[in-house]
Amino acid sequence: MRNFIEQIITLYPNNQLFISLDSGDAVIGTSGGIRLGPNGESGVFELIQSVGTFRQYISICSIDTITINGATYNDNITYLPAPDPALTGCCSDCDAVMRDILPVGTTGVNIVTNTQITTQGDIIENQPGMLVVNNPARNNITFVSSCRVDVAYVEPEEA
Repeated sequence: MRNFIEQIITLYPNNQLFISLDSGDAVIGTSGGIRLGPNGESGVFELIQSVGTFRQYISICSIDTITINGATYNDNITYLPAPDPALTGCCSDCDAVMRDILPVGTTGVNIVTNTQITTQGDIIENQPGMLVVNNPARNNITFVSSCRVDVAYVEPEEA
């Protein structure tokens, strides 16, 4: 997730972000910066609420989705390669299966990542740890942590 946040800060500096958290809470604002912990792996993402009135600090480890409002997908976004050797455990299994179920081009997807937030649209990227969904109106993109998907619904194809 940190890899995407670093790119969002650069590629979408003025866009409004809607971030859903594993608690079911959500926050809205524009990108600030990242403050890394002592190991440099993760930390907090600073989000600026409306015209700099106050700052929120969101644990990167708690982020389920990041929706970029009023944005189209930027082809300059890069992804980290799958780890080698491959990870094992529940999260890596869920990531692999969700990515298999939701390949690029899957349309009419509804992804639930917690009790309150549903992401809807078409899968436009499917990378290790991350699904990218373009909403039906094509005016928002959402980065979904693939191991955080609770339920995915896919509309049946018409015969």
